[in-house]
Amino acid sequence: MSATAATVKGVPHPPAPPTPGAPVLDADQSRVVALPVDASAVVVGAPGSGKTRTIIARVDALAAAGVPVDDVIVLTPTRQAATALRDRLAVAVGVATAGPLAKSVAALAFQIVRAAVVHAGGEPPQLLTGPDEDRIVQDLLDGDAADDLAGRGRWPHWLPADVRATKGFRTEVRAFLAEATALGLDPAALSARAARQRVEVWTALASFAGEYHDVRGALRGAHRDAAGLVREAVALLRALPADAPQLGALASLRCVLVDDAQELTLGGVELLEALRARGVAVLACGDPDVSSGAFRGATAENFARLATGLPVHVLGGSHRGTPAQRALLSQVTSRIGAVGVVAHRAAPADAEPDGSVVAHALRSPAEEYDTIARLLRERHIHDGVPWSSCAVIAHDARQVAALEAELGAREVPTGATGPTRALAAVRAVRDLLRVVDLAGRGDWDADDAVDLLLGAGFDPIELRRLRAALRQRALADAEAAAPAAPADGEAAPPVPSARELLVSALRHPLEFTVLDTREGRRAARVAETIGTVADQIVAGATAHELLWTVWERSGRERAWEIAARGHGPLAAQASRDLDAVVALFQAAKRHGERDDGTAPLAFLRGVLDADVAEDRLSAPVPSAAVQLMTPAGALGTEFDTVVIAGVQDGVWPNLRARGSLLETWRLAEAEDADPAAVDRRRGVLHDELRLFARAVSRASGRLIVTAVDDDDTGPSALFDLLPPAQPAPAAAEHPLTLRGLVALHRRTLTSESPRQRRAVAAGQLAVLAAAGVPGADPAEWYGMAEITSRAPLRDLAVDDVRVSPSRLHAVEECALNWVVTDLGGAQSSTTAGLGTILHAAMETAQDADVERLWHSVEQRWGELDFDAAWIERSERARARDLVERIAAYLRDTERAHIEVVSAEPHFEVRLPIADAPPPAGDDAAPHGIVLSGYIDRVERHPDGRVVIVDLKTGRSEKTSAAAIAVHPQLAAYQLAFERAGIAVGLPGGAMLLVLKSAGDKPYLTALQQPFDDATRDAFLARLDTAATVMRGDRFLAPYEAHCRDDHTYGVCRIHTVGAVSSA
Repeated sequence: MSATAATVKGVPHPPAPPTPGAPVLDADQSRVVALPVDASAVVVGAPGSGKTRTIIARVDALAAAGVPVDDVIVLTPTRQAATALRDRLAVAVGVATAGPLAKSVAALAFQIVRAAVVHAGGEPPQLLTGPDEDRIVQDLLDGDAADDLAGRGRWPHWLPADVRATKGFRTEVRAFLAEATALGLDPAALSARAARQRVEVWTALASFAGEYHDVRGALRGAHRDAAGLVREAVALLRALPADAPQLGALASLRCVLVDDAQELTLGGVELLEALRARGVAVLACGDPDVSSGAFRGATAENFARLATGLPVHVLGGSHRGTPAQRALLSQVTSRIGAVGVVAHRAAPADAEPDGSVVAHALRSPAEEYDTIARLLRERHIHDGVPWSSCAVIAHDARQVAALEAELGAREVPTGATGPTRALAAVRAVRDLLRVVDLAGRGDWDADDAVDLLLGAGFDPIELRRLRAALRQRALADAEAAAPAAPADGEAAPPVPSARELLVSALRHPLEFTVLDTREGRRAARVAETIGTVADQIVAGATAHELLWTVWERSGRERAWEIAARGHGPLAAQASRDLDAVVALFQAAKRHGERDDGTAPLAFLRGVLDADVAEDRLSAPVPSAAVQLMTPAGALGTEFDTVVIAGVQDGVWPNLRARGSLLETWRLAEAEDADPAAVDRRRGVLHDELRLFARAVSRASGRLIVTAVDDDDTGPSALFDLLPPAQPAPAAAEHPLTLRGLVALHRRTLTSESPRQRRAVAAGQLAVLAAAGVPGADPAEWYGMAEITSRAPLRDLAVDDVRVSPSRLHAVEECALNWVVTDLGGAQSSTTAGLGTILHAAMETAQDADVERLWHSVEQRWGELDFDAAWIERSERARARDLVERIAAYLRDTERAHIEVVSAEPHFEVRLPIADAPPPAGDDAAPHGIVLSGYIDRVERHPDGRVVIVDLKTGRSEKTSAAAIAVHPQLAAYQLAFERAGIAVGLPGGAMLLVLKSAGDKPYLTALQQPFDDATRDAFLARLDTAATVMRGDRFLAPYEAHCRDDHTYGVCRIHTVGAVSSA
């Protein structure tokens, strides 16, 4: 066989011919590729020096030298990096392989452990996922909280139960356990070390770690966490003899190549050392200056240990970036401490500004997002750079999430990579899981019911209609069931509140069905789904079956599919929601296949409560999208254009010391080291500089760095290394988006622009409309559609115009506000509901006893809905205060010998309309105005005067003499007194009773004098004017006097909001 032939499973084949256009290796790369087959070495090079390219060429050279490709493995720090490298390796070797050539370190450790366990006849191991590990830790911490109450706590007093219940504390505990495992510290060793070093919290953690390992060992299936898996693999490699059958296919392993070796943890380094001790050649490539793994135990010291005793080869070439970008990178790396290998560093050098590095200091976060979106669009449209060749890098995941939402809203296609969110963090997933959760338990309340219906697609208005319908039905049923003459002292049973009725109807769907409304039918379907899922849980359905029932019955599939096929931010959000739902179903399917003994309901609740994302393969970023990532997710990537966003002071660099709460960092230090002598902030600064160096080095064409500079925050000190910061670029005439272009032309067309510009705008809109761009067709514009009907709102030929005192006041104040409210656009409020209850309490009051009045209020308190418990407490206190004010008024009327003639009497006054048409039917008289309503209280004074009292509980009632003289409600009550025969006596006028302090009294009264001929005629004219407005087809808005007033809170305001932007 030729020395240059390669073998796969013992079958010779010629080496693959060179790929046309394949990159040519430089001298440094060629020397590494040409090393002997059994050579071990460390290769170090700056970003862009071609380390990954060298590894691929080395694998190709090994195959050409006769090394079977199945005896070669390329290791990467993460599975994502391995996945990205596999295709390139497969193309390079040009032959089929028994398995992937690229694996993560954890995957190799799993293969070693699994082979040994299966050979011994044991159960194959399973990797404990992040959410599983987090749930075990949370369960143990919950048990510790119960132990604290019983006086058996193990934690220091400065770590109370409420601190231990946080997600951040669980993260600290998991990091501590992983570090202890990587260092080989079992609970006994950790406890002994805690005693020697007198670290109190370690004693508690040693006890906790013992219980954690016990729980993990008791799980069905042999579960390992990642750190324990690597340590177990190292122990096997050290203990097993050469050619041991326990290693399976790995027994013939000859060469291991490592990409991005700077990300290796101590366990990973020990794994490579164990492989070298078995005669496996190890070639590790990396750059400790761009390591991002210090927070996970991947330190520069680990890379230096790997290089100990091995030849170090330096890749000095530079194949990425502009001179200005490389100069910036050298400026950053020169400020990183010289720990370990630094032979690859280039001396800092200046470069001529060429526009490839730009810094922007913006005035606000919104301007920062606008600028990033604008610059990316310019790069894509003007310079022809594909979206996929652009990336935005931010320091942490929260910034990435904000960028994804904001750039999506600005029509920049984006896709986030790197660490994902927990599935339940997506509202669409959480809504599905909540249905299953509620079906599996019976102790849910009104808040659960509201969240469930909102998640099922109800909006707040539909939910309010549903609750109102339930309440009206309950009141009608109660009235029908009430005896005609109740026994003395026997009170009618209270009618359940709307919230209680909502919970009851979700348990009994028929209560929704009998409403016979659209909202009722939809809610009945949700309630029936809960019942169906509950039956399935009892019958032993799988998690996948439970979710499928909820999804199928939700009826949202078609709406989401249509939304996802569209364009713009809503379509992008629909796509993300669908991706998350698919991921949920995949997780449920894996649960069924795994059969680990966990009940389906427990599994789905675990997903609902999880704060940690599952470590699973995520969907790839769309090919035509800007990638959003943290520096950790930027490992092994390269882009033409990179935006480093949010480089704020205190954010980047973030000098907060990690692991200080549990003193995790001290585990890797020598026991006799003085903690006070360790400059941890300096080490953290160097880690932050490494992150920045990695982000900077991802760009090959354009690098943009942005930060906000306002009164609250400013740019990071890293801006000192950048060119002078620029403000936001000047607004260009072309918005570079279809939606912006439509807005631009519409604004030109509808403004006082020159006729020629308006003609051009009209022509462009016609082109855009023909292409189907939303908003370009004038038929879609607001106000352009024909009015559906010009018929009057109230037709006198059919019915009377009914006017109530409150409607009269609303019409006179703002006709637009009145009509929107009258047509169903009113917003219910707790204040209005409280006023109704207080009116009823005063109506039924037998005397001035405060407690009896308060009892009347409390009987109906459940009718009120509150958004939060603190609001309920505040309103209850206010209600009690108002009741005491009412009682004070009643006591004063008793002392003044004022007699109550009637309470809440109903009245109707018919008034003619001069231009009323003849009736449409057989009515004898034409229709007119019907003034009707209820009067709160009619009182007769000792001198025979009859005064009508109107109770007001609001906070902003006008009580000036001028306002009272023309008060429409009081005038309406006076007219009712004159013409409806409410009471017999001398007219005494009408009075407002306002429950707010006035002088030495806890209430205020304001009297409108009795009618004379002039005031009566003026009020009748006002009624006629109001009736004309109410039966019209146009409704005017007193914009300056009412609609734009910040204190009126009318629903008309939304219809009169002016333009707030020019885009």
